[in-house]
Amino acid sequence: MSNQAEQAKPFNQMTPEEAEKEFKIWSQKEYVKISKFCNTKGYQIAGIDQSRCQSLPPILGLWYVKTQDKKVNLWCIAGEFPTDLASSKVAENPREALRYFSMSWQLQAAKLEDGLAEGKISLQDKETQEKFIKELTSRAENLYDLYANDDLWKGAGL
Repeated sequence: MSNQAEQAKPFNQMTPEEAEKEFKIWSQKEYVKISKFCNTKGYQIAGIDQSRCQSLPPILGLWYVKTQDKKVNLWCIAGEFPTDLASSKVAENPREALRYFSMSWQLQAAKLEDGLAEGKISLQDKETQEKFIKELTSRAENLYDLYANDDLWKGAGL
């Protein structure tokens, strides 16, 4: 009989070496995720501006992405939140980008809710649609809480 797989420790319970190793693994997975997402939206990633990125692994990664189209840079969000992107013009820094995504998702959820109430949209059955709207609203609120947490941003100077 084989040994049970060891459960992953939270980052705050790891040695600095373990945390660095896990952070690199997590970052690579999330980079692949945002790269694929950007590709589906017609953007090819040319690079990441690490100085403008913020992460709270494994919950949240926010990347400032440079695309091969030199005129277009993006904010990309991933982690336990929905993967999404926005023009870099929507925010000057990562904290403001979080607020943008939060507000954008809240508006999207409100539009979906209105459309559902008016019978204008039908993604799947009503229960599935309501669950999706509730989840999107919850994620937007959670993201806003991260944006509003001054203690979280002290070290970043934002």
